[in-house]
Amino acid sequence: MKNFSNLYQVSKTVRFELKPIGNTLENIKNKSLLKNDSIRAESYQKMKKTIDEFHKYFIDLALNNKKLSYLNEYIALYTQSAEAKKEDKFKADFKKVQDNLRKEIVSSFTEGEAKAIFSVLDKKELITIELEKWKNENNLAVYLDESFKSFTTYFTGFHQNRKNMYSAEANSTAIAYRLIHENLPKFIENSKAFEKSSQIAELQPKIEKLYKEFEAYLNVNSISELFEIDYFNEVLTQKGITVYNNIIGGRTATEGKQKIQGLNEIINLYNQTKPKNERLPKLKQLYKQILSDRISLSFLPDAFTEGKQVLKAVFEFYKINLLSYKQDGVEESQNLLELIQQVVKNLGNQDVNKIYLKNDTSLTTIAQQLFGDFSVFSAALQYRYETVVNPKYTAEYQKANEAKQEKLDKEKIKFVKQDYFSIAFLQEVVADYVKTLDENLDWKQKYTPSCIADYFTTHFIAKKENEADKTFNFIANIKAKYQCIQGILEQADDYEDELKQDQKLIDNIKFFLDAILEVVHFIKPLHLKSESITEKDNAFYDVFENYYEALNVVTPLYNMVRNYVTQKPYSTEKIKLNFENAQLLNGWDANKEKDYLTTILKRDGNYFLAIMDKKHNKTFQQFTEDDENYEKIVYKLLPGVNKMLPKVFFSNKNIAFFNPSKEILDNYKNNTHKKGATFNLKDCHALIDFFKDSLNKHEDWKYFDFQFSETKTYQDLSGFYKEVEHQGYKINFKKVSVSQIDTLIEEGKMYLFQIYNKDFSPYAKGKPNMHTLYWKALFETQNLENVIYKLNGQAEIFFRKASIKKKNIITHKAHQPIAAKNPLTPTAKNTFAYDLIKDKRYTVDKFQFHVPITMNFKATGNSYINQDVLAYLKDNPEVNIIGLDRGERHLVYLTLIDQKGTILLQESLNVIQDEKTHTPYHTLLDNKEIARDKARKNWGSIESIKELKEGYISQVVHKITKMMIEHNAIVVMEDLNFGFKRGRFKVEKQIYQKLEKMLIDKLNYLVLKDKQPHELGGLYNALQLTNKFESFQKMGKQSGFLFYVPAWNTSKIDPTTGFVNYFYTKYENVEKAKTFFSKFDSILYNKTKGYFEFVVKNYSDFNPKAADTRQEWTICTHGERIETKRQKEQNNNFVSTTIQLTEQFVNFFEKVGLDLSKELKTQLIAQNEKSFFEELFHLLKLTLQMRNSESHTEIDYLISPVANEKGIFYDSRKATASLPIDADANGAYHIAKKGLWIMEQINKTNSEDDLKKVKLAISNREWLQYVQQVQKK
Repeated sequence: MKNFSNLYQVSKTVRFELKPIGNTLENIKNKSLLKNDSIRAESYQKMKKTIDEFHKYFIDLALNNKKLSYLNEYIALYTQSAEAKKEDKFKADFKKVQDNLRKEIVSSFTEGEAKAIFSVLDKKELITIELEKWKNENNLAVYLDESFKSFTTYFTGFHQNRKNMYSAEANSTAIAYRLIHENLPKFIENSKAFEKSSQIAELQPKIEKLYKEFEAYLNVNSISELFEIDYFNEVLTQKGITVYNNIIGGRTATEGKQKIQGLNEIINLYNQTKPKNERLPKLKQLYKQILSDRISLSFLPDAFTEGKQVLKAVFEFYKINLLSYKQDGVEESQNLLELIQQVVKNLGNQDVNKIYLKNDTSLTTIAQQLFGDFSVFSAALQYRYETVVNPKYTAEYQKANEAKQEKLDKEKIKFVKQDYFSIAFLQEVVADYVKTLDENLDWKQKYTPSCIADYFTTHFIAKKENEADKTFNFIANIKAKYQCIQGILEQADDYEDELKQDQKLIDNIKFFLDAILEVVHFIKPLHLKSESITEKDNAFYDVFENYYEALNVVTPLYNMVRNYVTQKPYSTEKIKLNFENAQLLNGWDANKEKDYLTTILKRDGNYFLAIMDKKHNKTFQQFTEDDENYEKIVYKLLPGVNKMLPKVFFSNKNIAFFNPSKEILDNYKNNTHKKGATFNLKDCHALIDFFKDSLNKHEDWKYFDFQFSETKTYQDLSGFYKEVEHQGYKINFKKVSVSQIDTLIEEGKMYLFQIYNKDFSPYAKGKPNMHTLYWKALFETQNLENVIYKLNGQAEIFFRKASIKKKNIITHKAHQPIAAKNPLTPTAKNTFAYDLIKDKRYTVDKFQFHVPITMNFKATGNSYINQDVLAYLKDNPEVNIIGLDRGERHLVYLTLIDQKGTILLQESLNVIQDEKTHTPYHTLLDNKEIARDKARKNWGSIESIKELKEGYISQVVHKITKMMIEHNAIVVMEDLNFGFKRGRFKVEKQIYQKLEKMLIDKLNYLVLKDKQPHELGGLYNALQLTNKFESFQKMGKQSGFLFYVPAWNTSKIDPTTGFVNYFYTKYENVEKAKTFFSKFDSILYNKTKGYFEFVVKNYSDFNPKAADTRQEWTICTHGERIETKRQKEQNNNFVSTTIQLTEQFVNFFEKVGLDLSKELKTQLIAQNEKSFFEELFHLLKLTLQMRNSESHTEIDYLISPVANEKGIFYDSRKATASLPIDADANGAYHIAKKGLWIMEQINKTNSEDDLKKVKLAISNREWLQYVQQVQKK
């Protein structure tokens, strides 16, 4: 791996604490520096609101008079039939027109009057010019803080965030998305609805009157013109949206203004006089522009600061949003919960062909609730596809090769996984599917012809905690929960207690809000996304969506209340310090110290940050040397070489001094030095010679003592510029008097901080952390002679105020035993000679120092190293393979194999071991998660698990990287983008992804502390074994020495035969069962061996996916299995039972009178009872069950139902070190085996071109062919 070092630059921010020295802190406080920056931080929050108001102004300015040219194309597609909308061509065309419309919106920001403003929206000119100009021209009473004109960099992050609004991508935070994806569909639906109203003669006078009321605001001749597609151009701005929404919703009576009926109130009054089938659909108001609230949450502050606010907000939500809900177009207030109950109760009377359910986990929930089987809808949809949508599917699949099968699978999945299905369609497919099932099948008994629509009536019931609890519908449950807190909510103004300490009240508030959330979750499957183009029942959705949106206000309320009552006793908030200088820490150059005010000092192995007071900014130029001295850095940098050299040498101020010839000047203007049509190498060399001479003339830059290559060796300017850049960085040291520094601190002319972490403590033990090593390297002679680590500008200082008050500090007294955090420590309790303070870092004020550095400063290589890695791996027998897998019983499992497939090491990473300690992270994380779950359920203060998880991941990364070097190994991991495994895993996707990201980051720049500095992997010769990280999506199947494989069939696979279970063992009806068992070549009892044998001659008869893999298998009832299921007599808890397979089969077969001495297949097929085949499938399913576990025990093993060629059944309990020793080890082993397959593909290549095209993705069929063939060798 020696070629994989010093390849590319890596940027990092190192972080330290700052400890004030001498009178520094006192002087900072006396000069109000902390106070001023705290005020500035508060002012920044107000300024952000002002900038948002400016953005609103700009959006209206840019979109005013905009004419979209793709609206007619959009509406033509939007109004196509529901069937047409399922076609891929429609989806592609619709996406294209949406894209074009978004681009048209975005183009407005760079046209006309908007263009100049848009160019400075994220620049300092916004703060220094535009805001004030806008305020004055429009005579606005907005907040402006003049001081930010010299602190414009404060807004860099905020500007970047707001820039996302102007994106042309389909992002929900973008202006274009709001208009095209959310408002345009509403606009079209409103036009359809208005067309119906406009045909009712008795409504015309009222509509005309409405037009007269708003005529002054409208640029149309009648209300009907508002609903023509071209009018959408008028509702791009917030002003236009407001007028449009007022037409729909009317205007309430305010001082000096009369109430005006809107269209919806006109329609509502009309509907009250008509039967349901003659009622008109209402219209929907458009969403406000980005930066304006969709729903009024006036009862919610930005955040709760006291318990009284919480109680008042909960009370107002219940009384105003729920009990006194104001429906658009209806005078009197109504009970929102009763309205919701009524609208879902009437589902069966609506057009259920146009009412939809979201096809996600909510569908499986409904199936479980209705039928006691979560798979009903999935099975019914698959049956519909295979019998109606593509009746040739099964026959085509059986004949197809793998590529064709994948195509068929994708087409089927596309149908089954549609975003929404209508209730009528689901009812229809279930009705067809149910006909194929036995009459007495449990869930068939629960089926009715309207069961899906009826679900929202029959199951409008609150979940019971215990079976014995009384049954309440949702409304009664909410009322009951409210009564528990009614008294205190109604007296909220008088509440003076500390809510956070009243756990009973917190619980009751939570129960109440939970009861409301339960209704939200219950009706959510009916909620359609606003951009959905499904043909829908407007009469239903016009009402339902308004109700849903109003009820869902409980979600932000719930989150805010929870966040308040579970707040930590401390705050992590910090403010940025500026020391009254906007340029503070922008750089370190000695010439700019008076501007940046900062430098770094060294003394006795410690480092210090010195900051000059702004009024004494020339202090650093007056230092003297003494007997006792600090070493002050003298930092020199020639920045941005390719721009800086021409700027300085050709500037009007300097041109006479550097004196370029007329030929040099003419050629430079003609760009003959630049690569392209006008490039001339001779002219380029002449320019380089001029630059060389000028650098030696420059008063400041000649300090660098440049040593250049011969001019004729440069092929262009870039090589020369790179040499200048690499030599244009120097740090020297100058001695400065300690007493002089002390005096400056005393006089308040300088602020001095020690740059500190635990490694700088006089009591520090062990090896320093990486941040310390990097920091020290910046100033070491061996680095400065050949720069690897470069100190950068743009550092920052932060201040975090102590947030735990003295009275709330929790102290564990010295010499008192305390439970050890690590249960594996030799003593269960520890004793310390000093007090332990909980969350000590939050009990004191802290200064923090963040410093960016560049590592591998002189590296010029490519950060994409995949091809170099493949070349290194090819025909390299010394390379080994590490497989990593998440386990059900193990956080992460690791297996190391060689290129023969031999296991060299297999290890669970539940416990991390080093020379001194064993840390049981699995136990620690389990315990922490249990405590967090309990706190979450009870809204208690949730202990952070982040540090524990990050500590664990850090240890795992260290172990893996060390093994990669020691064993010359690649690492193979589960591909997170391939379809992540579901299940009860200890390390979920987010954490596993964090492990992956941390591993990539570590391998970007791998320094091993036990290596000598210049040794491979040492501080000055770091290994770079992965590509520079961009995103998981862009990563593909490889990042340097990391490879990603699908986890499909890596855990539940026999490592000695490659057998995987392709059988479908779910009982559906007797005929299907007979057909299934008739496919076995024979079924018999092997008396000699003492088990039953199900002999398969053609595995693909059972499942076409088995085609082209091993076909002959003998499934045996050897051994035992563990069956886990709920037991009513055990309070419906899961109970595990060990089943002796053969014994169970014998008892079952003898019970029904089968002759075990004869061939059994014919006898089985002759059976006609449902109960017989249900039990037979049950026992066969247990036989095929490879993984067997008992919860809360150590029992967890893998056993195969197939004997290998030696006649041995793989059983992980009996496995030697040459095979996976438990079920999770099997997953890691086979992930490593997929890595072995990758190695073989690399070795098969014959040329560099082949290597570039090498296939790294293994298909499911290729995997089985590979692992099964390997076993036969």
